[in-house]
Amino acid sequence: MARFGQRTKINPGIVGESSMSDVAFLLLIFFIVSTTFPEIGLTLILPSKAGEVKEVARQNVMQIITARTGAYFVGTEETPTSIRQIKGRVKERLTENERLIISLESHPDAPYGRMIDALDEVMLSYSELQQEGVSRDRRISLKMLDVE
Repeated sequence: MARFGQRTKINPGIVGESSMSDVAFLLLIFFIVSTTFPEIGLTLILPSKAGEVKEVARQNVMQIITARTGAYFVGTEETPTSIRQIKGRVKERLTENERLIISLESHPDAPYGRMIDALDEVMLSYSELQQEGVSRDRRISLKMLDVE
């Protein structure tokens, strides 16, 4: 029977550390790929383009328009409204009309975030009404103006 050579002990200094960095990077990539990130953005369900169109009475719609300059106009008024007045105006209209739909319209060249500021004021008015015991469905329409 053939006798095998004796085993030699492995010197710990011989094992290279370069493979450790490869393993670390592979683990990093694995954890990045397998991690789920929270959704960031508006928590609104926006209608699709193929949605059906319904006729709505004019008194049931409140328009808040963001102009090119960033000024806010409520309805057909020709004087701009400040952002702080929007919440009060929305609360007033919501207490008068429980079927109210709030239409937030923005000019394509309006400053970034102005429509979101108006949306925040509208959502605050809904929250304050709910705290006061007045329950209203959140009927909010978001759209861009078709302006050349």
